[in-house]
Amino acid sequence: MQRDVVMQRNRSVRFSRLPSHVFLAGIALLSILLGTTDAHAQARGQLRDNAGESNFIEALRQDDPAAAERYVTLRDARAKAIAELERAQQRYAAVGPELRAVALPQLRQAQRSYAESTLAVLDFLDARDRRLLSTYQEQTNRINKALEERARTRDDLQRMLRGD
Repeated sequence: MQRDVVMQRNRSVRFSRLPSHVFLAGIALLSILLGTTDAHAQARGQLRDNAGESNFIEALRQDDPAAAERYVTLRDARAKAIAELERAQQRYAAVGPELRAVALPQLRQAQRSYAESTLAVLDFLDARDRRLLSTYQEQTNRINKALEERARTRDDLQRMLRGD
């Protein structure tokens, strides 16, 4: 069967013979369905991200309230920088080629602000993760020492049972 043939009520019909409005309606319906699915997926993802971030902030507040406030400040500054970058990108795209030289400095400044705010969030997270890693390493060392001590005690007790 050829690739451009559709089965319709037990007979084949070439795409070229299908009315164009049927074909266009099918494409429109498919794009609407895909767009709706994508919008729902993005909404679910954003809700999941918001819930995850809320849990993260709450855990930070329990451990270190000052660090939680610092994170919220950095997060808000980054969100503001993203919004400004989006506005600058829209302005730049909206002006004609002859005015882009005027809009370019604003776009560059918005890009710098976004980069700086994102780096600040990354620096915060890196410092936090390094502190956690150090704590985990200390706890791992403590557990390893306890395991070694129990192994020595076990050896001593087994020697005692054997009568050595």
